[in-house]
Amino acid sequence: MALTFGTDAWAKALHTEINASSEYRNAAAKWGDGFNGNVLLVFEADPKFSTTQSLLVELAKGECRGVAFLPGSSSEKAGFALKAPFSTWKEILERKTMAATAILTGKMKIEGDKMTLLKHTAAHRALVACAAAIDTEFPAE
Repeated sequence: MALTFGTDAWAKALHTEINASSEYRNAAAKWGDGFNGNVLLVFEADPKFSTTQSLLVELAKGECRGVAFLPGSSSEKAGFALKAPFSTWKEILERKTMAATAILTGKMKIEGDKMTLLKHTAAHRALVACAAAIDTEFPAE
């Protein structure tokens, strides 16, 4: 059954998916060890979605400690932020494009220590795979 993106049920499903993923657990064993590993995924308003919304994913040492949708585009709890228009995120979650491609083409912006992100590329690839694994229905605006 598809879950509607942007809902508490979708966030809970992501939390469950991350913690059930041995791929994520192994790839992210050192993510957030000695630094703030919380990631804010910012879905910026665009012609397909009129409201900016963020998803705070609390991560440390291969474990997800919480996931919640937030209004706006910032959170004091986040150590890193990945920002892109909603349509770009939708393509990533539908596996039509890769987050790395969006970053390299300038469609996605990064806030936080880029070298740390580069050291943990496999962890972020696994995180995105967990999000893409959720049967998602996107709201139509």
